Amino acid sequence: MEYGYIRVSTNLQDHTRQEKALLEYGILAENIYSDIGSGKDFNRPQYQKLINKVIKAGDTLVITSLDRLGRDMKLILENYNLIVDTRGVTLISLEQPELNSTNPILKTVMLSIYTMLADFERKTMLDRQRQAYNSMKKTDTGKLISNKTGEVVGRKKASHSFRKEDIELLKKWIDKTTELTTNQVLKALDISRPTLYKLKKEYLNGELKI
Repeated sequence: MEYGYIRVSTNLQDHTRQEKALLEYGILAENIYSDIGSGKDFNRPQYQKLINKVIKAGDTLVITSLDRLGRDMKLILENYNLIVDTRGVTLISLEQPELNSTNPILKTVMLSIYTMLADFERKTMLDRQRQAYNSMKKTDTGKLISNKTGEVVGRKKASHSFRKEDIELLKKWIDKTTELTTNQVLKALDISRPTLYKLKKEYLNGELKI
């Protein structure tokens, strides 16, 4: 039996591209499992159901890219080995066919190289984000000023009218792809902690229109 797995960071991200690729490969719609959440860990209900209750030795699992298995080298390797070695499942990556488990010669070397590069790219992104934050000027009241626009970063209280950089910061905080602390995010967006978590809940439920 062939199955597909989709992961998107938030439910506002369109998973149509991944779903289309799996359907075009030949995976039946009812055999596609999807989760909404960060790749930081794999406490994902549909993934856990697929791996622990549905898929069996001899089955095939198709994903669009290996980064669906995790965000860093450790998680990708752990889940790759769980699927292929422990569960006895054939793993197909549509965007990295050279890393398919059907290719044992190149699999180990190429997988290590790919995950190392993915880990490096993520660390580079976080470092650039941290440098950009540290380089931002502040107003007399301590609010951050965007280097790009020269405007104060944040939004008016009790308003859902976000600036572009606010949206990106909120997404990264929810997705845990920012190294900024929650307090720093609160200050940048100029909102209270209860408001931030309320926005997070609305965002994940698709109730927040931005």
